[in-house]
Amino acid sequence: MECVGFPNGVGESLEETVENIKSRKDEFSLLCIIEIDGKPVGELNYNIKGNTAYPGWKICDFEYQNKGYGPKIIRMLFEYLFTDETINSRCPIEKIFWDTMLENKRAQHVYEKKIGARRIGERKDCWTDQLGNPRTAVDYEITREEFLNTGR
Repeated sequence: MECVGFPNGVGESLEETVENIKSRKDEFSLLCIIEIDGKPVGELNYNIKGNTAYPGWKICDFEYQNKGYGPKIIRMLFEYLFTDETINSRCPIEKIFWDTMLENKRAQHVYEKKIGARRIGERKDCWTDQLGNPRTAVDYEITREEFLNTGR
């Protein structure tokens, strides 16, 4: 979990994870487990505020990293957020905003080259990790029009 800023893992028990999921029941959000061939390999989530979706994702199982799953999962999630009738009847999603750690060059390559996202800035030392190290985030955004016109 180092690549997403948690060098010691999230330190959350199964029971705590279940309570976290239950606590979101009244929010316009979703927290999911990513399964590949029936095996849980990561997680994804999103929150919606106004006309913007704020997603997150990670493939935690090393066996499934660098195999092309990341871009596929991101495209599927973005397609869902931009086109799902239930979501968009409630609040039409006009853009998606997310970030990654400055050190995560692999993710930045995927976002810029394979997803077509725009890097919109950096937030230097915006938070401190579990080891006391200041971390810099790189912010990304893609609009509905940009995503739907990229040929997905």
